[in-house]
Amino acid sequence: MAQKKPDKNPLESFLDTQFWLGIKMGMNYTQAFPETRNTGFSPIDYNADSLQKSYDNFALPGAHVGLEMNFYHKGFSASFQPAYKRSRFKYNSVLEWQGETSGNRFETRYDVEQRVDVLELPLMIKYDVIRSGKIRPFVMVGGFHSRILSAQKEVDITQIDYSSGNPLTSDGGSTSLGVKDAFKPFSGVSGGVGVNLDYWNIRTVFEVNYKHSLTSTTQPNVQQNELSSLGETNDEIFLRDINVSLSFVFPFRFIDQQFKAY
Repeated sequence: MAQKKPDKNPLESFLDTQFWLGIKMGMNYTQAFPETRNTGFSPIDYNADSLQKSYDNFALPGAHVGLEMNFYHKGFSASFQPAYKRSRFKYNSVLEWQGETSGNRFETRYDVEQRVDVLELPLMIKYDVIRSGKIRPFVMVGGFHSRILSAQKEVDITQIDYSSGNPLTSDGGSTSLGVKDAFKPFSGVSGGVGVNLDYWNIRTVFEVNYKHSLTSTTQPNVQQNELSSLGETNDEIFLRDINVSLSFVFPFRFIDQQFKAY
């Protein structure tokens, strides 16, 4: 006698395809990688390498907040995650005047914090490593494009005089100005890992990803009159970010009592 093949679990069929929408927020740390170094002065009798900036990698926390839109089908998700994002990084440089005698020396140190606000438009492909249960780890890969919204630069100046024998440090003041025109839109690639936690009709998503810009972020040739007397100008930099995010998303196809998941 022929046996009828059992029907597929209706819950599994229901969850095979789903659209999720929610909010996403988190923190990020940025590395500014200088591809081409630039200086505000043209040395005559010394090496220009002494004017290079020293960058602190992943030193300052930034933040991001936005939407997460996921279309899921049988383990794979296409995820669009537009967000407002602030990246922060810092660097310093030192200018030195040296007299004829060894003790006749004067240094000026510039400590710079750079903030860049962007509208980030990432598109990611996710794959659920485990497709059942309350906890579902996943991997993801994709790309992004960022549009510059604003940029702010803060410069703290410290002066050190060695002529008296003992170093005398004095505050050279500080300045803050908008430098949006010194930046341009940029694009890159991204990859990471995460985990979904399902309960009721809410999905909590925790993820860590790394973003690597493939195009330059800065326009080094843009004139910044307020800083030109300091010898301050941008290098050609590429941004690299480590992002930690938490999302709360909700299904468009509501899971009612007939299809109670857990």
